[in-house]
Amino acid sequence: MNNLKIHHIQGYIQTMYLVESEGKLLLLDGGCRCDVETIKNYIETILNKSIDDLELVIVTHAHPDHSGGACLFQDKYSIKIAGPEHINEWYAGLSGFLTYWIDILLTHMVAMRKSGKLQNIFFPRKQNLDFILKDLDLVPGFEDWKILSAPGHTAIDLTVYNEKESKAYIADNLVGTGNKIFRPYPMSFPQKYKKTLQRYIDLKIKTFMLAHHGEVEISKERLESLINSTPQLARNHKNTLPKILRHLFRALFKKKR
Repeated sequence: MNNLKIHHIQGYIQTMYLVESEGKLLLLDGGCRCDVETIKNYIETILNKSIDDLELVIVTHAHPDHSGGACLFQDKYSIKIAGPEHINEWYAGLSGFLTYWIDILLTHMVAMRKSGKLQNIFFPRKQNLDFILKDLDLVPGFEDWKILSAPGHTAIDLTVYNEKESKAYIADNLVGTGNKIFRPYPMSFPQKYKKTLQRYIDLKIKTFMLAHHGEVEISKERLESLINSTPQLARNHKNTLPKILRHLFRALFKKKR
């Protein structure tokens, strides 16, 4: 008998995935800071459970809509969090400080396009992980799920893979709109990214859970097309900042009108 359920919950700018298995709950990514109460309310009102039933929050990478809520789950509700070993390097130092603020702005830009509402998404740049997750580790307490190292979008991305279900939560390694699936921004390590997509093909993953598009099936041919068309050079804040700022100012202008 399969007792696995995966609940889709709409967050500030992304879809969050709450795994329910054998009465226990696992959250695939911590969402934004403002998503914590959304998750709590869903658990209590829709599932008729307690926030204490949420046993683990996985953080796949350091961006605000994936790691932003983790500290609140940990500090306010004593829920354990798990993530990649080098997660705190992403926002470290002066370069990391600037990256943090750009990521905050980008998150607000997406929110303005989606709903026009801005919420508090500030979060600590450093995560205090209870569990460090590495390639091929089993998720603590949820051994049907396995960790895959899946860099490309950032240096540290994780994919959470259920081999039995042929299903994987890939966070931002693919994003979509309408019926289109495409590569994420930033694309920090193109060569590593291509290897990540090839790994998805080799594992014959059938269903992909995307933070920014929902749960979809993606063909081998589409993944191969994305591999073959991935540019050689990285696309990141350093080489696209002017364009980012133009989009931000346009969004702010439209908001005021």
